[in-house]
Amino acid sequence: MRYAVILALAVTLCAQDDPLPEGEGKKVVEKVCSGCHGPENYVKLRLDKDGWEKVVGDMIENGATGTDQEYDIVVAYLVKHFGKEEKPKR
Repeated sequence: MRYAVILALAVTLCAQDDPLPEGEGKKVVEKVCSGCHGPENYVKLRLDKDGWEKVVGDMIENGATGTDQEYDIVVAYLVKHFGKEEKPKR
């Protein structure tokens, strides 16, 4: 019983530490972006679509791997959840 409580607490704490809101594209963002850095590098930014496209383009030049479709999904996710005048949506 005690182990079940500890496990439940650990799962809850891990879920609270996830700065990425749930939504379409989250798994792709994790796949494409987390190979080089954690989300703390970009969740504080507030950029419009052009800004996020530039950031993603810079990451591609620095070795990010993914398809054009995945990059489009990443940009759309970041604009939706971390857009210029948006606050993270949870």
